[in-house]
Amino acid sequence: MRRCPDKTIARIGAAALGLGAVLAVAERPVAAQAPRDLPTFPSQVELITVDAVVLDSSGKPVPDLTKEDFVVTEDGRPQEIASFESFVLEAPDVPPPPTAVASNETAGRASNGRAFAILVDDVRIAPDHTEMVRTAIASFLERGVRNGDLVSLRTTSGDVSWTARIPEGTEDLLAVLGRIKGRDVPLQSIDSMSEYEAFQIANREDSPAMSAEGLAVPASGAGGRTPAAPTAQTDVPGTGLGATKERVKNRWLTALLCIPANCDGLVRARAMEIDAKRRTRTGLTLAAVQRELAALALDRGRKSLLLLSDGFLEDFGTELREAAAASREANTAIYFLDLRGLIGKPGFGTAKDAGGFGLPAPLEQAGMRFEDSVLNSGGAETLADATGGFSVRHTNDLVGGMERIARESRVFYLLGFYPPPGKTAREWRNLQVSVRRPGLKVRARRGYTLQTEMDAPRVEKKGKPAGPDPVVARALEAAGDVAGIPMRAMAYVLEPRSAERVHVLVAAELDASRLSLERKADGEVGRVEVSVVAVSRDSGRGFRHDDVSEVRVPAGETPGWRALVREFELPPGVGQARVVVRDVASGAMGSVTQRFEVPGPGVLRLSTPILTDRVEPAPDPHGVPRPALAVHRVFAPGGGLYVQFEVFGAARKQGSPRVEAGLELWTADGHLARRVDPSLIAADAGGRVVREMGLSLEGMGEGPYDLVLDVHDEVSGARLKHRETFRLAREVASK
Repeated sequence: MRRCPDKTIARIGAAALGLGAVLAVAERPVAAQAPRDLPTFPSQVELITVDAVVLDSSGKPVPDLTKEDFVVTEDGRPQEIASFESFVLEAPDVPPPPTAVASNETAGRASNGRAFAILVDDVRIAPDHTEMVRTAIASFLERGVRNGDLVSLRTTSGDVSWTARIPEGTEDLLAVLGRIKGRDVPLQSIDSMSEYEAFQIANREDSPAMSAEGLAVPASGAGGRTPAAPTAQTDVPGTGLGATKERVKNRWLTALLCIPANCDGLVRARAMEIDAKRRTRTGLTLAAVQRELAALALDRGRKSLLLLSDGFLEDFGTELREAAAASREANTAIYFLDLRGLIGKPGFGTAKDAGGFGLPAPLEQAGMRFEDSVLNSGGAETLADATGGFSVRHTNDLVGGMERIARESRVFYLLGFYPPPGKTAREWRNLQVSVRRPGLKVRARRGYTLQTEMDAPRVEKKGKPAGPDPVVARALEAAGDVAGIPMRAMAYVLEPRSAERVHVLVAAELDASRLSLERKADGEVGRVEVSVVAVSRDSGRGFRHDDVSEVRVPAGETPGWRALVREFELPPGVGQARVVVRDVASGAMGSVTQRFEVPGPGVLRLSTPILTDRVEPAPDPHGVPRPALAVHRVFAPGGGLYVQFEVFGAARKQGSPRVEAGLELWTADGHLARRVDPSLIAADAGGRVVREMGLSLEGMGEGPYDLVLDVHDEVSGARLKHRETFRLAREVASK
């Protein structure tokens, strides 16, 4: 992967279709419009917002409540509700199919205000649970989500990552879903023990004084539970068992795995080994949760994070608190879907299949069943309760649980209040939201802290930032587009570079009038941080460019649209590119996402055609002007339209291809406006088959048009027609 050089003007000619550059095109700025049907809270840092779902006795969401119906208390003290908004999100009509040019200028307006992040905890899921996970998510994508919903699908291992809008992105999400697989292969050694046993022995047996920094989840909250306080002996209710270490020692002594003289030390050493691995895996899970929440913070409306996992222990570490804080910053509810389903057997740790020798006694098995079914996933359940979500447990109907989440996210309320003084930023504040009307149940977050984790500064190495700004990194993973800087993008799929790679240019145009420009003697200059990620849907491989570029506005010109181009070599298949631009001076940011397809080798195809109303000088004095690479597809009537494309995969006779190409322009109502009869394309000195055409738009009215390219391979007899759309308008956004 190479970085293309930045230049003031992109020079794309017949021999330069593979060149990436930066294009400067003076254009009229387009103002971004904020959606009116989404939250409009003020941006004060101090204002705490909490989204609440209100359910009736049958579990149906309740609309039409007012501010006066709600009561918000913090640590038992009522708080004044400073901001209030209610939402009933209806599914929009089926959107038009995606176009060759993606734009963030309608970000939020096309959305129904719902974003679902599906996070599969594959590092903690056994391989035999894979099919259940795939089936549940596929059913949710087909029946639970609706038109306009934004969906991201990721795994905690990082092997799977894709975002799309429904319905046009459903097929891609289902394809990505097929790559998810469980990675947790249980140990089958008889000297093992359960994660809960290892945790108790390694952390509590000799240390009765346990830190009480866990999440406080009051029993009176919606869907809540009260976790049992830890004790030194950790007696399991109803079993009469003693200390966990003694239980394991007795089991090991019976199995002749140790002798009384050394059993205590062997059990403790093994417990510490198992617990260290548990902590590592739990840390990976919670880190992935925080990354997902950071990405959701940039989206609008009702946001839900669905964590499909076997769960994790509530060990009162700081990671749970940090995840809850990130949930508050993102204003996102977390839902835990326990993939173990109905547990029918006692959980003899990871040695269930070790045979009957040394198996626990029936009473001990009852206690271990309780640990497996309740305590082993207590941390995940507590996190869901604390953030306003709920847990789907002890059932194999994961689909029903996911559909319930979708139903509840359709009707919700956003309440804003100012946090009272008296606690530090890291101290936990208990929160309760209730309604005055009888018979109604409220689901809302159970508490929060004022600490912020998302915008930590980059760690610099030798004076250079390590990676992009954290806000840019979040925007790269966000499901929706950010419209602080208007942008549009498209992918130019060009020539094959090998049997497994194709040259692709990701081109984007940004509105430079939204940048903070510094005046210089020869004009104005701005600096933008640019990150571009291209991901292959079927392989999961990602390719990325990060850099800082200058945007120059020559003296006498007004800031308008400028273009950035980055080049990649991508495998055949469906790809997705995301471009994020951040103004270094002001922090304003824009992002845009585009889906594209990379054809495989050996087929007759065209490069992505260049459609433009501009030409640029020839690279040499004896050459002819070439069409200038552009992203916009809106042109002024009465000018010229220039087209350039290359033909690949043509058969050859006596070493030479024989390819004809013609062109037609059609109006939206089916009238032929222009036609260029097919003619033979002469191969250049390098054997490339490149066609360049110029058309007059004189006499053609405003409105949409279809450009149809007709290509015929005379040697093989193959024929293809390629369609591109554009619009003529006197008020041209690109000028």
